[in-house]
Amino acid sequence: MKPVLLLQLFLLIHLTPQQVPGSPKEHVMRSILEPPPCRSDPGNCTQFCTLQEDCQNGLQCCSSFCGIVCTLNNHVNHDR
Repeated sequence: MKPVLLLQLFLLIHLTPQQVPGSPKEHVMRSILEPPPCRSDPGNCTQFCTLQEDCQNGLQCCSSFCGIVCTLNNHVNHDR
């Protein structure tokens, strides 16, 4: 086998896109069921939620770096 063909075979095997685990149905359901990302820092990560009804009045269930939590979720203005 020529070295060029060997190199091409190696590149073909290692550079082909890897499949993402899970079915397309799971991906769609996850994007529908998971809450939106938090617009502001959650402050503390102690009030976890799965549904909006788990949060007290004035708080929203959203996804942050520490999980799905209840937070004020105020829009933060980053004027410079």
